[in-house]
Amino acid sequence: MKKKRKDSETKGILFQWLFPAIVFFLAVTVMLYNYGMTQNESINRKAENSIAAVAKGYAAKASGYLQRMKSAQEPVSVLLDEMEEGQDILVEKCLSALLSTNLIYSSALVDKNGKGIRNTGERVELNLEGLKEADAGSGTFYICMKDEIIGNAYTIAAVTPLSHYNGYVISYFKPELLKKYITISDYDGRTWFAILDARGKLIYSSTQLSTEENFFEYLKANNKNETAIEAIQDKVPLTKETNLVAKFGKDEIYCAFTPLEVNDWYFAMGVTNSYVDTMKNSELTATRNIVVYMIGALVLFFTLVVTVNVINKIRYNDRNRALERKADTDLLTELNNKIATERKIREYINENRDSQALMFVFDIDNFKKINDTRGHAFGDEVLRSIGMRLKAEFRMSDVIGRVGGDEFVLFLKNIKDESVLKRESGRVEDLFRDFKVGQYSKYKVTASIGCAVFPKNADTFEELYKAADKALYKAKQRGKNQLAFYEDEEETGSMEEKQ
Repeated sequence: MKKKRKDSETKGILFQWLFPAIVFFLAVTVMLYNYGMTQNESINRKAENSIAAVAKGYAAKASGYLQRMKSAQEPVSVLLDEMEEGQDILVEKCLSALLSTNLIYSSALVDKNGKGIRNTGERVELNLEGLKEADAGSGTFYICMKDEIIGNAYTIAAVTPLSHYNGYVISYFKPELLKKYITISDYDGRTWFAILDARGKLIYSSTQLSTEENFFEYLKANNKNETAIEAIQDKVPLTKETNLVAKFGKDEIYCAFTPLEVNDWYFAMGVTNSYVDTMKNSELTATRNIVVYMIGALVLFFTLVVTVNVINKIRYNDRNRALERKADTDLLTELNNKIATERKIREYINENRDSQALMFVFDIDNFKKINDTRGHAFGDEVLRSIGMRLKAEFRMSDVIGRVGGDEFVLFLKNIKDESVLKRESGRVEDLFRDFKVGQYSKYKVTASIGCAVFPKNADTFEELYKAADKALYKAKQRGKNQLAFYEDEEETGSMEEKQ
């Protein structure tokens, strides 16, 4: 019974802390999940902003090179506009002066029909297709046009209209020079850049993309997220950086678009997604470490709290059990007192209706005479000795109690059959065959014993005790110093006489 009770208390303690523990860890999990999601979004934004900022820097660099073309070309254009016909040598020198910027590989002075002279002195007739539509009317502007010197490939040209000469000064910037002047060292070797107009036409690409292709259409064909690409097209002209992830071959490319500040052109920079992941992972490592430390600290704190509380609860329960044992114990004999004896027997009867048990009720023969002739101290010694003898002879699971001045109850549990009943009854009867008390002068103590069988004689504590008490009365009627059963017939004789 005690074991069941202790197990029940242990389960109670565990259950008491199990629910808070589950709630705690769920709360911590949700909190850390939200924290991780927030940090992940923050790291994503940080990576995007970093790439956009780098792209913006390189776009400014590219724009600066193109502006240098314009700054070099405009004063030369003023001189050329004032020259008279037939001054080819002077024209050639002015045009050659533009190449000193190292940004221009060729230049020309042509009329509205494309006829004119290059910086080499060679007479040319250029294809001005698209130039007139882009003519801003005054001032230098930029255009993407074909040049026969580079095999009619597209290149960037700075065009300055001339009012007096009624033509144009055209300087050619070979886009491949951008690789020389724009070295993207912030990322890995697979990072690329491109210049394109608002319609998506590639003006230049450091990748193998053809300038004949439309960049947006190319992205749509090679990227699952067409919506993101269409969203960029809808935002043209861009007022701020726009980012998207596009797939090129085996790699996913993280694209950043930023205005070039030249015409309606844009600067695009592509960074492999694997490199972006490396950037993010370096940030996430710190976040993961923080999360691990937080989890460790919270788990340690909660474990300490639970451990301290469980230990305190166990100690509290142990103290309560100690107090209960003390409250249940007869101080003289250290057996169960009357209340505890009755309670424990009731519990067994209620929980074991199909089992068999024996109840013995003891009365010390002539106990009043012992107290009167040998003193109460000796009487107490007699009672203590009987208590010690009973505890030594019978199981801890049995109920042994002192229920009155010299009255004891012994309740033997789980009596399986008649043979066990007879054997245990014999053991009880033998307790007082030669029971002596006293350190110096041994005094022989006897007892009258009544026995009733559960559930044969009675199936409640009250009725069982009455049956055992009636058996005790029979034992006393027979002359004391013997054991009687509830079902015994009236007869006389003592255990000494039977011996």
